[in-house]
Amino acid sequence: MDLFISHSSKDAGEAAKLCAVLEGDGNRCFLAPRDIRSGYEYAEEIINGIDRADLMILMLSQASNQSPHVLREVERAVSRSVPIIVYKLEEVGLTKSMEYFLMTHQWLNAQSGGEYTELADCVKKREGTPSAPAGPEDAGYSGKSKRIRRQRGRILAVFLLLTALVSMAVVIPRFLSDGTPELGEEITFGRYNNVPIVWRVLKISEDGSEAVLISKDILTMKAYDAPESGKYNYDGNINYWTKDSAADKDLEIQERVRGSSRWDSSTIRTWLNSDEEVVKYQGQAPVSAAMSNRQNGYHNEPGFLHGFTEEEKERIQETEITTRTNGLSDAEENRTTDRVFLLARDELVWFDRAGMSVLSEPAGTAAEQDDTKWYQTYSLDLGVDTYYWWLRDPVETASSQCYLVSNGYGEDKLTSENAGMEGFGIRPALTMKLK
Repeated sequence: MDLFISHSSKDAGEAAKLCAVLEGDGNRCFLAPRDIRSGYEYAEEIINGIDRADLMILMLSQASNQSPHVLREVERAVSRSVPIIVYKLEEVGLTKSMEYFLMTHQWLNAQSGGEYTELADCVKKREGTPSAPAGPEDAGYSGKSKRIRRQRGRILAVFLLLTALVSMAVVIPRFLSDGTPELGEEITFGRYNNVPIVWRVLKISEDGSEAVLISKDILTMKAYDAPESGKYNYDGNINYWTKDSAADKDLEIQERVRGSSRWDSSTIRTWLNSDEEVVKYQGQAPVSAAMSNRQNGYHNEPGFLHGFTEEEKERIQETEITTRTNGLSDAEENRTTDRVFLLARDELVWFDRAGMSVLSEPAGTAAEQDDTKWYQTYSLDLGVDTYYWWLRDPVETASSQCYLVSNGYGEDKLTSENAGMEGFGIRPALTMKLK
């Protein structure tokens, strides 16, 4: 049989052991990254591996449950009617998205001692006649098997379409008929990392025609802005890491080597407002090499709005926002028009009026995507689950520092960091049209 082993990179050792057992029984396993051919696109190889498979084995753990890559693999298998065996490595509370796709599939618990005999026997029972190679549409299928899988695929597609239509009929018109949602209410709208985004209603206009939403969770860890020098605290060979360096006194040098705190020109504003697969940045792009820890670059990541449908994007109201300026500006504030934005300090009063806490935890995908692991160091190791998230306000006396909402460990509600620090949270906000 052709088997696809879906797993988190954190479980790569267990996946390799399982692969050896299954291939010892005469099966052909696709195991990433082992079976990604040199010179071929990674995502395409994954899709082809799933489409050729007679069976997917999902090695379910806390890590794979939170992995957007594993979720996409499972979603592809379901859409292609590839059967899935869920091999549970540990007790896991499934995410809503993962639960939706796995509710009807076979489950097995991992055996003590790393044995895979029960799973291997289960695979043997599913063995059928091997199928001849076919085109991409039917790779791995033949004869009656192809027809059955096509039919099942059509049924699944119709089911998903009806589910989407029912969702639209129930959720969207409620604003039209009932007026407005309640403050603090949760709304699912758009997707990031292929996971639906949950928002909370933060503010409602007086006429009830629009509402400001903020993501319930911290969605990702990113720098506010990439330093124009291309390397944090360096300009060529000049090192500005030392205490009381010129970058601490000269605001132009500070902005160049530590990132700009100006909202209107920040790379995070560009990313949040883009729906392009390839985001076009003015000046220095947010590459990993430019960041303080040389991690969490996002210049190759599609724009935040790329995961929204055209209908969803039409419901986002462009908003004129006013932001304070930093120490290099002669004006006190500037104005921009944005579809997505970060909150300002004076807008935090909206949380009090809505009866909501300003504190927020990172979504599972945010923690997984973060290479700095600062969340572990600055929150979890201190016994708190909530974490820092950026505001769009600059510190007025500096040129690179911005304010952040604190993690709730101490009494301070706000703190500040340099814009090129890449391990802090992003909680997008937007204005949604309700009528």
